[in-house]
Amino acid sequence: MPRRALATILMFLLAGIPVLGQSAPLAVVTQSSLGHLNNAIASVGSTIYNGDRLSTETGGTLGVRSGSVQLALPENSAIFVGQEGPTFTAALQQGSVAFTVESGGVLRLTAADVRVRPQSSALTVGQMTLENCAVVITSRVQALEVTAGKETKIVEAGQSYRVTLDAGCGKHPSKGPIPTAHSRFFLIPLIVGGLTVPAIQEVFESPDRP
Repeated sequence: MPRRALATILMFLLAGIPVLGQSAPLAVVTQSSLGHLNNAIASVGSTIYNGDRLSTETGGTLGVRSGSVQLALPENSAIFVGQEGPTFTAALQQGSVAFTVESGGVLRLTAADVRVRPQSSALTVGQMTLENCAVVITSRVQALEVTAGKETKIVEAGQSYRVTLDAGCGKHPSKGPIPTAHSRFFLIPLIVGGLTVPAIQEVFESPDRP
């Protein structure tokens, strides 16, 4: 490679400008303890790109921000992040992810065929947890629109639902009452799993907010 071309690429990288063939930055790590970005250790300020995998070890936490969207992973959790137009997307692979969507932010979370998004453009706070045979959706601030297959339900603030996976486990989950015929949604008592509320706030209120 000619020295002039190499110097130009180096200048772009130092300036934070993506070179040809490199996607634009999607998000940034705001807090990390035993967190990973793909196969590397995640550190505060690490840049996240479309398709990256974020994960935590036992006892770890990881916080990220993409514009008006903030995510927090408790221990033993993993997500793949991406972007579709203005929508920041996160696919939960294991564990839990807590989220805060500020006014004007756009987020869509998925786990198997379960999709979650804020119902309104107002500040929304919630959490998604992947279990063996189900996904638990909890709304803390504002309502969430949750779709499982062809069924959609509004989860109001202060509610928590267990949604059975489409593949299922051959029977209804043992926790909670049996839902109406063919419904995959089980209303359950509000729980605080994974990160506690103070811990979530600590991640989301990082002084290194980009």
